[in-house]
Amino acid sequence: MDTIIFTPVGRVQNSFNEPASHLEIKKQQSILVIDQKYAEALFNIEDCPFLDVVFYFHKSEQGSLSGQIHSGMTRGVFASRSPSRPNLIAVTTVRLIKKEGNNLIVDGLDALNNSPILDIKCCDTSILEIQDRLNEAHISILKTEPRIEINNLIAQNDQYHLLLKAGQLHGHYCPGLAMGVMAATFAMNQINILSDGMENLLAITETNNCFSDGIQFVTGCSFGNNSLIYKDLGKTAFTLTARNGEGIRICSTHESQELIKNAFPLFNEYYQKVVVEQNRQPENIAVFKRAALDRAFKTLQLDFNKLFSVQKTKTRIPSFAAIHESVICMDCKESVMKPRTIADKSEYKCIECSHAEFFILDGNGIRKEIASEPDC
Repeated sequence: MDTIIFTPVGRVQNSFNEPASHLEIKKQQSILVIDQKYAEALFNIEDCPFLDVVFYFHKSEQGSLSGQIHSGMTRGVFASRSPSRPNLIAVTTVRLIKKEGNNLIVDGLDALNNSPILDIKCCDTSILEIQDRLNEAHISILKTEPRIEINNLIAQNDQYHLLLKAGQLHGHYCPGLAMGVMAATFAMNQINILSDGMENLLAITETNNCFSDGIQFVTGCSFGNNSLIYKDLGKTAFTLTARNGEGIRICSTHESQELIKNAFPLFNEYYQKVVVEQNRQPENIAVFKRAALDRAFKTLQLDFNKLFSVQKTKTRIPSFAAIHESVICMDCKESVMKPRTIADKSEYKCIECSHAEFFILDGNGIRKEIASEPDC
């Protein structure tokens, strides 16, 4: 193939001299320092609120043609934004803040300091005017990377917006949910492995209160995808581990409860009324919810090291979840997993129809019950 030679039109100027998270780099403003001989090319560039900056990955090397992206999925390099490419060329859309002589101050660039700038183009924003296309593109991304928004917030340590989203799962905001979000975000950034929903990452929670919903939401580990393990220990604690068993355990400190209690006296007063005493008059519930909302988001501002202790762990990991055959109960005729049946010669009865013991998990923990007559 023909050799193509590019001449840089300028250089990037920012504080990132070595490769780092593209999300971290984008948080800071960069300056596009354009060579004087290209000054005329900047005429009326202020008319372009968004620019496409073409630059060279001067600290990257050509790599393999496929690899893992942030979600853990494997993609070809042309289907990713990896800096290791056949040609080390990057394109990023940025917001133009202002022009100062031959310098363009921009927001959202993920280039390293001194990166050669190959070209600058006024961004074609016509697609932004077509909302349906935007929605279609957004949906397409979510279909292949359903947790991309959550993973980006984790990488940015944006606990505020993670808590906002976790409330959609939990149904209300409270300090317990906030502490779960704090602990899980810290653990995810330490482990640095994203959940693929296929048991590559396991969360072991030691309580079944609000804290655990924060853990489930941020880590992506749930009962449904067999990545959440529950230990009925009654501690505000959880362990996050990779499948090699190496992970970290985060536990609330003995002084954390008193710290939160002293910081939010109104919440404690109405927690006593509404939750402990079950005085659920509408006006009490309204005050309680407002106080819980305020306390939840302010909990994020408390000192993490005073709320939690952290230790590295080596955990025994269970095998991948088994796939069980389903059979039909001879009495109620409903489909049931074979291991949850009582065999009667060549036929099977479900636990309910057999009036056998089973385990139940509710707000009081795990206990045994004897199955009564089935609802069917």
